[in-house]
Amino acid sequence: MARSSRPTPHRGARVNLPRLLLRLILGQRLPRAAGKLTVPGVRDKLVIHRDRWGIPYVEANNDDDAWFGLGFCHGQDRAFQLEILLRIVRGTLAELVGIAALPVDRLSRRIGFYRAAQQQLAILDADVRGWIDAYARGVSSGATAGSPRRPHEFVFLRSRPSIWTAVDTIGFVKLISFTLAANWDVELARLKILIEDGPDALTALDPHYPEWLPVTAPPGQAARAVLDRLAQDLALFSAVAGAGTGSNNWVVAPQLTATGRPLLANDPHLDARVPAQWYLAHLRTPEWAAAGATFVGGCGILSGHNGYAAWGLTAGLIDNTDLFCEQIGPDGRSVRQGDSFVPCEVREELIQVRDARPMVETVIVTPRGPLISPAFEGGETYKEALSLRAVWLDPLPIRGLMCLHKVRSFDEFRAALAVWPLVSQNMVYADVTNTIGWQLFGQAPVRKKGFGTLPLPGWDVEAGWEKDLLPASQLPFAVNPPEGFLATANNQPQSDNPKAPFLGVDWIDGYRVTAIGRALTARNDWDVKSTMVLQVDQRTVVWEELREFVLGNATENPDARRALELLRGWDGRVAADSVPAAIYELFLSEMVARIAKARAPRSFNWALGQGVSLLLDHNFFCFRRAGHLIRLLRTQPPHWFKRSWQEEIAEALAAVIRDLEAVHGKDVARWAWGRLRVVRMRHQFSANRWLHQIFNLGPLPCGGDTDTINQASVLPLEPTADCKNIASLRVVIDVGAWENSRFVLPGGQSGNPLSPHYGDLLPLWYRGEGVPIAWSAEAVRAAAVATLELMP
Repeated sequence: MARSSRPTPHRGARVNLPRLLLRLILGQRLPRAAGKLTVPGVRDKLVIHRDRWGIPYVEANNDDDAWFGLGFCHGQDRAFQLEILLRIVRGTLAELVGIAALPVDRLSRRIGFYRAAQQQLAILDADVRGWIDAYARGVSSGATAGSPRRPHEFVFLRSRPSIWTAVDTIGFVKLISFTLAANWDVELARLKILIEDGPDALTALDPHYPEWLPVTAPPGQAARAVLDRLAQDLALFSAVAGAGTGSNNWVVAPQLTATGRPLLANDPHLDARVPAQWYLAHLRTPEWAAAGATFVGGCGILSGHNGYAAWGLTAGLIDNTDLFCEQIGPDGRSVRQGDSFVPCEVREELIQVRDARPMVETVIVTPRGPLISPAFEGGETYKEALSLRAVWLDPLPIRGLMCLHKVRSFDEFRAALAVWPLVSQNMVYADVTNTIGWQLFGQAPVRKKGFGTLPLPGWDVEAGWEKDLLPASQLPFAVNPPEGFLATANNQPQSDNPKAPFLGVDWIDGYRVTAIGRALTARNDWDVKSTMVLQVDQRTVVWEELREFVLGNATENPDARRALELLRGWDGRVAADSVPAAIYELFLSEMVARIAKARAPRSFNWALGQGVSLLLDHNFFCFRRAGHLIRLLRTQPPHWFKRSWQEEIAEALAAVIRDLEAVHGKDVARWAWGRLRVVRMRHQFSANRWLHQIFNLGPLPCGGDTDTINQASVLPLEPTADCKNIASLRVVIDVGAWENSRFVLPGGQSGNPLSPHYGDLLPLWYRGEGVPIAWSAEAVRAAAVATLELMP
C-alpha cells in the first residue's frame, strides 16, 4: 500500500461514547506511575522511570529486583491479560467467565500445563528460579499495590487479580509451547484426512515444503522434497493399525549497510489482539542492562539488545510434539502396550464453573503422555483416543531466552540457547564486533520409528522416542555468511540431508524468506528507515509463479475474462486499495478449496486449515496452500477434476467475480482488498456486543497476505474474515548506535482502555514506524516523564 493511501487509524478525533460512559461510571483506574511506594518482595531501592509512550526503565541494584520490576510493570499495565493466561494455565477460566470456557479448562487439565510446571520448577538452577520467583512477586505486587483500583475488566466480572506464582510463569511458557508447536495439529489434520478420505487423498493434499524455495542457511539454497517421509509414516501406520490420516527476522552485515554497522530486524506474527502479547521495557543493574520486547507472563528480553549484542526471534517449528493413537483398556484406566494393557496415572480434577455446577474431569496419563482427544470437539469420532508426547511437558532445566541479557559473544549466545526444552525458535544475532549469526534452538526428540508426520499407534513397542534428546550441538546455525545476511520466516532451516538429524517437515512456505533475501541483496545501503519500509512490504512472490497459469488462460467465459482484465496489469502488491489484489486473494482461496474438495470431499476443511479447539482455531495447513497450488499447476496431474485444469481455473476466476458482484455490487471500486477485509485488535471481551466498542481497536483496512513480508494471514476457509495473524511487534536495531533503534506494538503498552497508552502506538505500527527506547543513562533521564520509587 502506498503511504499516501493509508488512512490513519487514530481514533482520538472521534469520541468513543462507550468509553466516555465507562470513564464517568468507573473512572480511569490508572496505575501509580510516580512517587514513592513501599512494597514487600524487593531487596533494595528500585526506580522505575516511564517515558511518553509508557515504556518503563527499571533501575535495580541486583538481578532479582530487576525482574521484580519488570513483573511489577506487567502487573500494573496488563493485570487482566495476565489473569486470563493464569487461568488458562491452571484450567480455571470457567470459574471466572462461566460454562463457555469449560472446553478450554478441560483441555488444560488434560494436558497438564500447571502440573508439569510444578514438576519443572523443582529442578531449575538457583539463579533462574530466583529470577522467576522475583518476577512472580512483582506481577502480584504491580496488580495490587501498584494499581490503587482494580482494572475495569475485574469490576465487570466481580473479581480480583489472582496471586501470580513462579509456577504460572513456567506454565505460561508451556502454554505458548503448545500453541506454537510445529505440527501436532497438522498430525491431527492428516489423521482426519486419512480416516475420512484415505491415503491417496492425504498424499495428494499434504503441502510439504516446496523444494524450489530457499532455506535459511546457506542463504538462497533450495530444499528437497520430503514427501517420502510421509509415505514411510503412512506405511508404518497401516502396518500396525490397518489402512483406514508466523514471523520474520533478518540480520545484515556491515557491507550491506549505509553506516558500516550491522542491522537486525524482527517482526513476530501472532494473533491480532489488544493488548498485544508484547511489552517494551529497559532493565538496568550495576552488572548488565538490556532493552527491547518482553512477553507478558514471562521474564526475559526476547527481542532486543544488551548494549553489546542484539537478537530477534521467530517460531522455529522444530517438531518437538507428537500424537499417538491409544487403545483404552476395559477398565478405562489402562492402555494397550504391545499385547497387553498397562495401567495409567489417573486423577479426578474438580473444575469450578461460574453460575453452574462444578464438573469432575478425569485426567489419564499414558506412558507416552496425557490423553487429550476427549477434550477436543469431535474427539469421539476416533476409534482410539489420542495422547500427547511433548519435550516441553518434561521437567528439564531452563536457561536459553532467560539468559540473553548477559551474552557477550556469539559462542556465549549459542551456549545459552542450548538449554531450552520449550517452544523452538530461530534467533538471529549481531554484535558490536560486526559478527552476525543465526541459531535454530529448542531441544528436539529422537524418534525410534517414523518421522512424526501423523499419529502412530502407542501400542507399537517400536514407536515412540529415545530416552535422550538430540544434542543441541547438532541444531543448525550460521555465522558471518559470505552473502552478508541471514533471514528466517518460519521456512525450512536447511536442505534435507540424510546424515543430518530429523527436525520436522511442517515448515511454512518460503515465499516470505524469498522476498526478504531478494531485497537484502539488491542494495548495500540499508539503514533503519529503509529496513522499516521493508518490514511493511506487501508484494507477493507467489503471483510471479502463478501469473503464467492464470493470465495464459484462453477462456471465453465473460466473468473469467473480466477477472483476467483486472489482473493483467497488476504488480503483485497486495495493497488495501487494490482491486486486483482482492481478485487474486479470492481466486487463490477458491482454487485451493476446489483442489481439496476434489480429493477429500469429506475432510477438505482440515486440509484447508480447520482448527481443533477453542485455543487453536486453525492448523498450519492454512499457511501452506500456495506452494501446494503452484506444484499442482506445474504438473497438472490428469483426472484431478472432471474438467481440465484450464477450465477449472477459468471457473474459479468466474466464481470470484460472481461472488463479488453478489455481495458487494457491480461498482468495482468497492472490491478493493482493504474494503473486503480488515484487521481488528480484539480484546477478550470482543464477543460482548457492548463492551467490544470499549476494548477493541480498529477496524483498519488490511493489506498483505500470508506470503507477503508484511504478513497478514488469509485463511482459505474464510478469505475475507478479519485478519487474525499479524506482526505483533516490529523491531529494527542499529547495532552499536542503540538510540537509533525502533520498536512498535499494534496497540500500546497499557491494557487499560482509558489509558493514553492503550492505542497510541497503533498509528505508528500501521504506517510502519516506531519509537526509540532510550539507552544511555542521560537519554533515560531526558525521556522520563514520571518516576516511581519502590522501597522494601
